[in-house]
Amino acid sequence: MYHAILINKQFTDEDFPSTMKVFAEKIDGDWEIFGVEVKDSELEKFVIEVQNEMRPNETWYAHIYNDEEMIVIFKEKIIKVTPHISTWNPIFEYGKSIGIPEEQLDFWPNRFQDELHYFKDK
Repeated sequence: MYHAILINKQFTDEDFPSTMKVFAEKIDGDWEIFGVEVKDSELEKFVIEVQNEMRPNETWYAHIYNDEEMIVIFKEKIIKVTPHISTWNPIFEYGKSIGIPEEQLDFWPNRFQDELHYFKDK
């Protein structure tokens, strides 16, 4: 099982994340942030679907993870790393190349145990 973090604004159809199996939601300004479940058997299909639905010519990304792997989905690239920041250099390099400041590449939550705190109401 994987979990993904999706933001409504990153998709051409902002209702796209709500079509998934949503386990948590939160509002942050005008962003609606969704935690969604993805079965291992549906991972490849999910990644392609997210890429296809992302807004073109913008620097959005989504991330999907389990306790051993993290996959970052950009419109034009997919990068696989671990949830540990020491493995994220390829993400930082690619993000920088498309104009995303490193501080915006934070990927939190990226482990199941962090989700309770992340989605807790403020």
